Amino acid sequence: MKKLLAIALVALVSLGVSAQNKFYVGGEAGFVHDGEDNTNELSLLPEIGYNLTDNLAVGTVIGWQYKHFNGEGISTNLFRFNPYLRYTYFKTSNNLVNLFIDGAVGVGLGWTSTDDDDSDTAVVWEIGLKPGVAINLTDRFSLVAHIGMLGYRGVNDAAKPAYHSKGGLDLSGNNLSFGFYYHF
Repeated sequence: MKKLLAIALVALVSLGVSAQNKFYVGGEAGFVHDGEDNTNELSLLPEIGYNLTDNLAVGTVIGWQYKHFNGEGISTNLFRFNPYLRYTYFKTSNNLVNLFIDGAVGVGLGWTSTDDDDSDTAVVWEIGLKPGVAINLTDRFSLVAHIGMLGYRGVNDAAKPAYHSKGGLDLSGNNLSFGFYYHF
């Protein structure tokens, strides 16, 4: 019995060592006030992923976005679910900088409401490729940025006050996001 327990303990320890830095958690959070459009936008987008190999990972963003148009009394709340497959195509020799591309699909479900308590179901969806860069500060911490998207984003009528349908290559500063990862 002691030998079986010792073998199980050694197996667990070796599994823990081999799984080191396989999982990562992190995400993005943001607040933007646009004085020109008189809007406020808040987002909390946590992320979790798993490195399948040195160059391939799967993950998802699950979070919440809120946008309020101050002058019009319109608010949109969305629950976001955006799974992706990540391919890292370049790493520096010291692994400080990684360039990657995410093949992503996503959906946002929620509601758009007005000050007079009218509410409609809001839906946003997307499919496309999102290039990005990761700067590995340590073995455990990384800063991550996504720069644009090549694909399509669609919205239903209720989501149109806050979001717009668009397709193609979007490398504008409006489509730039920053986050962090903790690897374990």
